[in-house]
Amino acid sequence: MTARSARAATARTGRSAARETPRRYSTLGRVLPELALISFVMNLLTLALPLVLLQVYDRILPNAALSTFALMVLGVGGALILESLLKMGRSAITGWVAARFEHNTGVAALRRLLDAPLQAFEQVGSGMHLERLNALNTVKDFYAGQALLSLLDLPFVVIFLGIIGLLGGWLVLVPLVLLVLFILMALWIGERLRRALRDRMTLDDRRVNFIIEALSGAHTLKAMAMEAQMMRRYERLQESCGAANQAVTRASASALGLGAFFSQITMVGTVAAGSAIAVNEGMTTGALAACTLLSGRALQPIQRALGVWTRFQTIQLARQRLHAVFEMEPEAPPGLPSPETVDGRLELRDVAFAFHPDSAPILRGVTMTAAPGACIGIAGGNGSGKTTLLGLMSGALKPAHGTVALDGTPLSAWYPRGLKRHVAYLPQQGELFRGTILDNITMFDPARGEDAIRQAETLGLGPIIASLPLGYDTMVGDSAGETLPRGIRQRIAVARALLTNPRVVLFDEANTAVDGTGDAAIKACLDELKGRCTLILVTHRPSLLALADRVYDLADGTLTPRAAKPGQKPGEARP
Repeated sequence: MTARSARAATARTGRSAARETPRRYSTLGRVLPELALISFVMNLLTLALPLVLLQVYDRILPNAALSTFALMVLGVGGALILESLLKMGRSAITGWVAARFEHNTGVAALRRLLDAPLQAFEQVGSGMHLERLNALNTVKDFYAGQALLSLLDLPFVVIFLGIIGLLGGWLVLVPLVLLVLFILMALWIGERLRRALRDRMTLDDRRVNFIIEALSGAHTLKAMAMEAQMMRRYERLQESCGAANQAVTRASASALGLGAFFSQITMVGTVAAGSAIAVNEGMTTGALAACTLLSGRALQPIQRALGVWTRFQTIQLARQRLHAVFEMEPEAPPGLPSPETVDGRLELRDVAFAFHPDSAPILRGVTMTAAPGACIGIAGGNGSGKTTLLGLMSGALKPAHGTVALDGTPLSAWYPRGLKRHVAYLPQQGELFRGTILDNITMFDPARGEDAIRQAETLGLGPIIASLPLGYDTMVGDSAGETLPRGIRQRIAVARALLTNPRVVLFDEANTAVDGTGDAAIKACLDELKGRCTLILVTHRPSLLALADRVYDLADGTLTPRAAKPGQKPGEARP
């Protein structure tokens, strides 16, 4: 598979997933017949009370038919109980659909996010990714059928109005006209709410990203005494968010107030107009009571539907955010093979790279070959592109031009996760995840426990971990990680990266945060790995460059072999 065909397949995969998700994870279709039947029976049962009122006022009270009245009371009571049970059953079904949708879609969304290329992942801040995943809580009720339930109830509005027409004749025009006015005003308020919600979401994104940046850089912030400046920036952001929240609150309150107003005015208008008709003997008292109750019933499905419409503005924005996760193209198309065995021959052929097509290239014309078991040193100034170069070698980044190959096969032809079992990347600052020390070294795989302990011993971590009260069961990650010095945590991250016995090790100045003892342990580990796997060492330290068979200098986006001085070993660093 060529690189072009792989990218095309990846794009097709991304578009296909975007079309199918998240609707594909809704199980609403399986329970739709049951929900429709329950809604039908519930709406029929709502007719019981108006019809009983009609009989009570027109027949039972004039004839003092108490025995018939008792039977009707029992019948109405049974209908109300059955209606309540059906409501509970319908809520249980939609709750199950919502929980299942939330689980399936949440897992799929996170998988999609983790499968995305590193460049796509870093195009937006962490706060935006969190907001996109949190959008699932907003849309789950929509896909669980809450909107559909409102639509299933709407046909009964016509039935209710039809019964009012049969009983009261022209009286049906009162609730009909008021319902039309209510719909028009609710649509207008809904549009206002949509704009307000969109503005609030945009401002919330900025605020959350600012908080994450401030907390991530707390050490720098305090060291530079920037608390006052950051507080002023946050106050301005919070002020804008407060104004946006106020606009949303006003629009939401208007929608609620509108519903309450029309609910009351419909019943008042029906009573007023119906009383005038009843005085002229155009309808009976029982018919007036039934029509009054039915007018209120007719408004309820409309209110629920317009409530869904009002919430739909929020749901629509949340859906757009959730869809943005599924529209992220995967790192590689499905079906790519994983390398079973790797010799470790790493080749870069005329490689160029830029983070954006319109930006200047960070790397250009980079060509290098590392034979299996070779040790290559790379030195360069800050910002010269050393980490980017290792990202290309690991497959985390894709070259804009040229080829990065492992054992003669382009990295794009391999399944990324399968490739990373053979290619280890050791970053400058390894992150620990919430869990025990052993969990972090084993990557949460209990079967690797013994191998993890041996790897920790290789890096001199054994005595240090043994001195801890809980040993390998000591919790690290998040705030708990601060209980260990930065250098110890870095060595734990190095042990984790080397646990799979990789054939290629990419060392990105992973010893910058360790002390002298840790540096010596890492150097001894690399010395032991030399010859057993391909080593690419990005470092400024002469002691590590001395391990290299060849040393390259990276400057101005190009990689240049370093010539050895007379009497100097091929990989020995210059003084």
